[in-house]
Amino acid sequence: MMENSIENYKHYLNLKRLSPNTVSSYIYDINSFRDYLNDNYNLDITKTRKAQILTYLVNLQKQGKSSSTISRTISALKNFFEFLKKEKLIEDNPATSIHSPKQIKKIPSVLSEDEVNQLMKIADITTFKGSRDSAILELLYSSGIKVTELINIKISHININAGIINIEGSKERIVPLSQYAKNAITNYLNNFRNTRCKDHIDFLFVNIDGEPISRQGIWKILKFYEKKANLTNELSPQILRNSFAVHLLSHGADLGTVQELMGLSSFAAAQNYLGSVEFKSLEVFKKTFPRV
Repeated sequence: MMENSIENYKHYLNLKRLSPNTVSSYIYDINSFRDYLNDNYNLDITKTRKAQILTYLVNLQKQGKSSSTISRTISALKNFFEFLKKEKLIEDNPATSIHSPKQIKKIPSVLSEDEVNQLMKIADITTFKGSRDSAILELLYSSGIKVTELINIKISHININAGIINIEGSKERIVPLSQYAKNAITNYLNNFRNTRCKDHIDFLFVNIDGEPISRQGIWKILKFYEKKANLTNELSPQILRNSFAVHLLSHGADLGTVQELMGLSSFAAAQNYLGSVEFKSLEVFKKTFPRV
């Protein structure tokens, strides 16, 4: 019943012509709650009570999830349970009276430079999966691009010799490739990608079946390496994007450059990263300024 109800809801969302990203996010949130409910209460999702949703939300807060992520989760669960109610699979919506938290602007979570260096050493670059994963990790970190931008990159968008990549989308821009990213992408392209990929597919990153990789595929990859690296922080596309910005600023980049490279909509959005570099900047100042 549980699997069917979620699958039926996914079909219902698709009929409403929501964007694929929105549908994917909602189903991800529902599946995550389903897993929590099963692991902690051994219950079918149709047996959910309000108290279990609240403890799940507290758990998300303890994990450091942002208020926007928690709000999205509440919205996803409310709509899902309302669907189940209309389908007469439940009598009442247990999420009806649960309110979204106030949006709190918090300092972005980042990996340390040591953590990044450790993370990049894990993938086995002598295999298809490892070479692909290495290229994904290096590119996400060294370009600060979003996961949606990553999965839509085509081989024709890359100029390895020039060390640049064309990012398409709402914020189309050219971003430079680090030497590490160039090496990882070159290894993946020259030695592994074409052994799996179907000829008509131009997307850079593909799964083991040779099809374009999905957002969920990227999340699974990052969760795998999060465990392997034994990180204290969650590993997500946004965490790598945050780390890119903060490490750039820590090494002297200006906010305008960060805004341009990341395709940020405003200067204020770039300023949000300053809180994460304040103490390191003070440390650098004390070490390097001649009159302290």
